[in-house]
Amino acid sequence: SAQGLSSQEVKERQATYGPNQLKESKKEPIWLTFFRHFTSLMALLLWGGGFIAMLSHSLELGIAIWLVNGLFSFIQEYRASQATAALNKLLPSYARVLRDGKEDKILAQNLVPGDLVFIEEGDRISADGRLVAVTDLQVNQSALTGESNPIYKSDQADLTPDKTELEYDNMVFAGTTVSSGSGHFIVSAIGMKTEFGQIADLTQNLSKEKSPMQK
Repeated sequence: SAQGLSSQEVKERQATYGPNQLKESKKEPIWLTFFRHFTSLMALLLWGGGFIAMLSHSLELGIAIWLVNGLFSFIQEYRASQATAALNKLLPSYARVLRDGKEDKILAQNLVPGDLVFIEEGDRISADGRLVAVTDLQVNQSALTGESNPIYKSDQADLTPDKTELEYDNMVFAGTTVSSGSGHFIVSAIGMKTEFGQIADLTQNLSKEKSPMQK
């Protein structure tokens, strides 16, 4: 309604949909990841290779093999595991909403579907939603599409059948930024259900395959 959601409705929707945040898949302890990189079959072979290099008076080569063996591969995997944390940094901490007829600043993680959110130039958008009012609104969607030019947005329904949701002019998305203008939107998706959340899910569920050398 024009008054926004009521406090009671917000509580019910929070219980149904959960918090507006990206979920991280369960990870093994960092010490176990570190240990695994030094004890796998490939690691043991490289330990042996480094030891042989040292016996043949190639100390520098032996040390280099040992470093590549565990340390570098561990750092690479650790950085990859931080992808979700990096994506979370692109999301705002707060959002301005209308609830019980009053404008309020809340934690972005407390947004629920149906919330009426206010955005203006410089704001980072915290959820996916359908625009209901705009004033010369342009949004930078490069975090999702790679397109650096701001996109003009409209509050008119876009019924073009061959467009994807990202191409709709009356939709805004979590992780994007308001380049200019202002607007109001109704939240349609939060957390992992957003377009941004689907990217986070892909980064967490990449399958690990053995390299030709490991095979």
